[in-house]
Amino acid sequence: MRIRNRTPLWRRVVRYGGRRLLHFAESNSVARIDRNGELWLIRGLISLYASRGAEPRLTVIDAGANDGDYTAVVLREAKRRGREITVHAIEPSPRCTAHLRARFAGCAEVRIVQAAIGNRTGTGMLHGGDCGSTHASLVSRQVLAGAGEIEVPMMRLEDYLGEHSIETVHLLKLDVEGFEMAALQGLGDKLNPDLLHFIQFEYGGATLEAGTSLLELYRLLSKAGYLVAKLFPHALEVRAYNPGMEHYAYSNFVALSPRWHGLESRRDRPE
Repeated sequence: MRIRNRTPLWRRVVRYGGRRLLHFAESNSVARIDRNGELWLIRGLISLYASRGAEPRLTVIDAGANDGDYTAVVLREAKRRGREITVHAIEPSPRCTAHLRARFAGCAEVRIVQAAIGNRTGTGMLHGGDCGSTHASLVSRQVLAGAGEIEVPMMRLEDYLGEHSIETVHLLKLDVEGFEMAALQGLGDKLNPDLLHFIQFEYGGATLEAGTSLLELYRLLSKAGYLVAKLFPHALEVRAYNPGMEHYAYSNFVALSPRWHGLESRRDRPE
């Protein structure tokens, strides 16, 4: 019987090379909005609605808005296409919220809410929230060790939509650092493709630290009637779940209403 304390070099090289090829093919671990498909998606959705003459005003929820870069891009692209839009920028960190209020002061299209979103109302502990970290999370993450924590208000999106009489959400962007499952559960009956058309959510190391899996997210969204697609730089690739996707490398997925699947045309593609 042979027991090794170290994996042979050739096996390590093959594993390393295989991981690199996988992440390259899957466009994983790309954070820049202009390179990972997020900008392409924003432009594509605005074009999609504009080309069909649907929805005079678009509603976008930027959950986990941080310093507002995503919100700013959405506003810019809507203005470029001459589309009316309202962005609900939801951010739990007091420091980031203060920055958002200053950045979008006088901008009627942006509504800023200081709160974390989850599956209950009340309060929660935001790790790394006091310093305004982009990794700040309601999950106790290793990357936030020693960063401190603060208590923040927590709300359910179902309640928020009801209180503000929001009947349709065209795009919900979830950047909640591992709290995606709780945020989706907090939508309750609003997790409905006829009411909420597109949901972009992150998957990666924070998902693992939260004790959640891509399988659980797939099951929740599929049960609600959504198709789930992987976001690439210039495409949405609808996929059935398979265990090989469970690698916890940073990437973005989009849950979409079946009525939009296969409807894109050449004229709908972003310029």
